[in-house]
Amino acid sequence: MTTADEPTVIEFRRSRGREVGFLATALPVLAVALAVVNLASGDPWWDGLWLPLTWFLLWGFFRGVARPPSSGQRPGLPLRLAVDHLQVAGPGERTLAIEWSNVARAEISGWWYPVLAIEPADPDRTRPPIARWEWATYGQSRPYEIRVPLVYLSPGRDQLRRELARRLPA
Repeated sequence: MTTADEPTVIEFRRSRGREVGFLATALPVLAVALAVVNLASGDPWWDGLWLPLTWFLLWGFFRGVARPPSSGQRPGLPLRLAVDHLQVAGPGERTLAIEWSNVARAEISGWWYPVLAIEPADPDRTRPPIARWEWATYGQSRPYEIRVPLVYLSPGRDQLRRELARRLPA
């Protein structure tokens, strides 16, 4: 059912450019807000402007030094949508494949910290099948729920919503 101009696989990755863009926007906005609060309270406008800079430096430290790339975070594959299945980074170094007909629920929630919650109808039909205890993640509300953080997602949450609506059975 795909046309010649339609890609067979759409890969969603975390984008360093979106992350830096967010911070490049958030840091000046935070500094201006702090200056306005200082002026409204009668303090010098520059008082406390070291806070946004400290926040930015701490973010860089924890991003690059305190959490090295080998800390279990898989930067290359948060999510991949193929014609007949979706692939998601699973526990350990595994990549899980779930056929579209086996997806019982796939919904995006959250605005500040968006998360995709995927639940297979039959966990034994995932490739590779994994036990219930292996699926457990923080914030999980159902036994076989897979939670994929979508922060700084590229090509974007809107395209992911469109693709999920198009590919999932109604």
